[in-house]
Order: sequence, then C-alpha cells, then structure tokens
Amino acid sequence: MLKLHGFSLSNFYNMVKHSMLEKGIEFEEVLVRPNQEPEFLAISPMGKIPCLQTEDGCLAETNVIMDYLEDVYPTPRLYPVDPFSRGRAKEIIKMVECYIETPARCHLASVLFGAEQSQSAYDEVRPLVERGLNALKELAVLDPYIMGNEFGYVDIFTLYSFNLASRLMQSVYDWDITAEVPGLDKTFELIRSRDISTQIAAEFDQSFDTFITQRKQA
Repeated sequence: MLKLHGFSLSNFYNMVKHSMLEKGIEFEEVLVRPNQEPEFLAISPMGKIPCLQTEDGCLAETNVIMDYLEDVYPTPRLYPVDPFSRGRAKEIIKMVECYIETPARCHLASVLFGAEQSQSAYDEVRPLVERGLNALKELAVLDPYIMGNEFGYVDIFTLYSFNLASRLMQSVYDWDITAEVPGLDKTFELIRSRDISTQIAAEFDQSFDTFITQRKQA
C-alpha cells in the first residue's frame, strides 16, 4: 500500500492527499514533520514533505508526486488530455507556486512564529505577488474551474497555495489577494464545496488550533 508521509498543516501535503482521495487511491498516512533525521532523509533526501512511499521506492516534491499519480492511476484524470492544455495546467501550477506562494512565504516566520518583520521582505514581497496575480488573471479561465469545465490538479494546487498565501498577505498587508483575480472567489467556493475539500479543511483547522495552543503554552 502507498504511504503518504507528512502532516495536515502542510498545504503541499494536503494537495497530494486531496489528489489521492479524488482518485480513490488506497493509502496509509504517516505523520511526520520536515526533518533532517537520517531515517527520513533516506526516503526524502531534502527532508521535505510530502513524501510518497511506493513499492518501487519513494518520491518527494508535490509536482513530481502528482505526475506519478496521474501516470499510475489515470482514472479519474486530473490533467487535461491534450498536450497544450496539460502544459497550460502545469504552467499555472508553477506560476502560482513560484510567483504567489513562494514570495508570500517570506512572511511565514513573522506571521506564524512571531519573528521580527523584515522591512526588506515587507517592501519586496507585495510587488512580486502582484505580478503573479496579474499573470494568473491572464491565464485562468474561471468558468467555473480555473481552466474551464473540468476540475483537476490546477484547481487543487491553486486552492491550497492560496489558503496559505492569502492568510500571510492578509496578516501583513491587510490585503485580500483572492479579490485581485475577478471570479477566483467563486471558483474557490465551488472547489471548497467538494466533500474532500471539506474533509481536509476540517483536518487542517484541527491541526492549526492545536499548533496555536502549543505555541501559547511554550
């Protein structure tokens, strides 16, 4: 049986878990946080989560795992069939990751862990995210899903990336980045209405509440 290593506070872990549930794949969850312990590095060389353990070996990196799942479990498909549309889906995923979520993560330490706010990060992050949002506006269809009629990986990835990035950008700049892309709020509402989305959101909320409680007690 496949084993998915990670924990529900990780948006990348939730992306893969959501994908596996959508495909009806049987798997075991192994609770682990990112770490540099030799035992974990043996299956995830950078010590990152998620990590998928298969009968052939282990795979890390969310995009890689998604591609593997599509190849091995093609039904239901979560990438478009034709090559150009499939490429477009991967383009949007990479753009959201690199130009919206990654810059926003510069505020992770200050928002979630109480570190001092970096002035350089404060000045530099918002313009980068604005560029990413402008690119998303150009590429997304949002009718009703991000690429049109079919739900897929691009919807899963974008939702969970925005779940984190929106929280960070709202906290630092009082800025609703979802509102910057007309129609994205309705697309997210549709995605969040899926049973699997509701399940994962509840698990995240429980983990987040536990995390906040532990921080206050530390």
